[in-house]
Amino acid sequence: MSYEDKLKESIASVPKMPPLPGGSVDAQPPEDNFLWKHYKDNIHPPVAELPAPQNEVVSAENPLNVDVYYSMRSPYSYLVLSRLLYLHSNYNVDVTIRVVLPIAVRSPGALFTPQEPGHVSGRWYKWADAVHDTFRVGQQQGVPFRMAAPDPITQDTYPPGEATMVISPIEKQPFIIWLTRMGAAAEMEGRSNEYVAAVSPLIWGGEAPIGEWPKMVPEAFERGTGMKYDATIKDIQKNPEKYDAVWLKHQDGQLATGHGGVPNMVFRGEPFFGQDRFDALFWRLRENGLTARAEPRPIITAKPLRFPAAD
Repeated sequence: MSYEDKLKESIASVPKMPPLPGGSVDAQPPEDNFLWKHYKDNIHPPVAELPAPQNEVVSAENPLNVDVYYSMRSPYSYLVLSRLLYLHSNYNVDVTIRVVLPIAVRSPGALFTPQEPGHVSGRWYKWADAVHDTFRVGQQQGVPFRMAAPDPITQDTYPPGEATMVISPIEKQPFIIWLTRMGAAAEMEGRSNEYVAAVSPLIWGGEAPIGEWPKMVPEAFERGTGMKYDATIKDIQKNPEKYDAVWLKHQDGQLATGHGGVPNMVFRGEPFFGQDRFDALFWRLRENGLTARAEPRPIITAKPLRFPAAD
């Protein structure tokens, strides 16, 4: 079967989703967001100094807390996932993954500018670099990785140098609203970490045959979360506003940090953007008294190859 035929089958396997809330799904950060409030350029004084390290004893009963704004379309979100899960499992810090609608859909012009005759986009290099870099990061981190096929977002990305980078209208996106609303459903049951741990490797980790990951999502959803897929989908179709309220709230929470990208790991309001900022997050947690757990808790995962040293 050709890839095109597999793609048609995969699209057909995805349930129809109600439309998103009316109006723009983009947003602006509040004026008191973390980055602007603590902006310090050695010329203008910051509105506020960075929070001082806390002095409380960190334990299983009094853990630190990290929110992670995570997109199912983001390969870099997936590439940091094993480190986040290991952190949550083995240290006294509650890591909560919060699935958001990706910026490529919220604000299509923010990442890629369509190339026009006689005009070279300022970000013409973005996509080809990401395709190359994500494979390289997977190798360096020891994380199984393969570019998503199909892409969770429909976008003209091929061939290099000729693609317009135009993102299809939201009503012609068969996958991303479905994935994001399921993430909201899982979080409402306290199972968002389990959801992304089960589904993301299908999309980005090569655990599904090329062209077929959407057909494998229902089983992974049930296995990971313990929830019933069909019942969840029926309720999403009946009450979409209940699930949209979750990712819309997360969008506000993410923008309150002053950053709109993913993965955005947030501790005490401070954003750590990108999988390559995990070590900096770990350092900040240690600065605030991070301690190891006596016994690991689910989700149990092997220690990642490049996990930072605790001493």
